[in-house]
Amino acid sequence: MLNIKSYISTDSVKRANDFISQLKSTIKTLDTMPQRCRRSLYTKSDNTHDIIHKGYTIVYKIIENTVYILTIFKRRNY
Repeated sequence: MLNIKSYISTDSVKRANDFISQLKSTIKTLDTMPQRCRRSLYTKSDNTHDIIHKGYTIVYKIIENTVYILTIFKRRNY
């Protein structure tokens, strides 16, 4: 998340802080019903899922009722 915050803060520190706060809130929602999100498009594992937040994809894995964030990235259209 630090890389995302650093990137956004080059434009606006307040916007970067707000975005990271919102991103953390989105991740926190995974505490309840983590299976609700789609299976990940980026792995073949059934227990890996994706959640989208404002254009950023959060890939996470569920192991024994614990959510592990694997990566967060912004897909770029080239």
